[in-house]
Amino acid sequence: MSPMSLAAQDPHGDARRVPARGSSVPDQLPTYRLLDQFNRLVTDSSISRRASIIIVAGRNGAAAAERWTQRIRAALTPSGPSVIPVADLVGAPRLLRGLIRGMFPKDSSAAVALDWEGVIGRPIRGDRAPLIAAVYGADGRLREWMTLSTKTEDIATLQRLVALAN
Repeated sequence: MSPMSLAAQDPHGDARRVPARGSSVPDQLPTYRLLDQFNRLVTDSSISRRASIIIVAGRNGAAAAERWTQRIRAALTPSGPSVIPVADLVGAPRLLRGLIRGMFPKDSSAAVALDWEGVIGRPIRGDRAPLIAAVYGADGRLREWMTLSTKTEDIATLQRLVALAN
């Protein structure tokens, strides 16, 4: 299956499906060990043998990432695929990390992996868009990636993500 993206955006931030050209989203899920805002370890080994949806957000995609994560998790069974939200924080000043960490949700069920070094966020999101979802199979192989809208969580894209992950 060739990767697809929702890379074309209209001026209002609504995405539409277009073929990915020169996609540099990794074909294999990158190895990562990150901490969330509660200093809990989030690692690729915790999702082994399960499909996963990695949602990577830059600064302009953060609010939408939380909404997308909630909608996707609600559509999946608890024993189903993992949904891993990742904040791409490369370039954030080291002195502000505590302040930045405090800006994330206080609810432990809304944990976000904080990627200060670009371990997983940069390979998946790159400079493509504020919000990217990459679906990896239980074997760690990329099934598809897409740019998500920062304005709405449309049902067709949600259903596509869930179908790819199951």
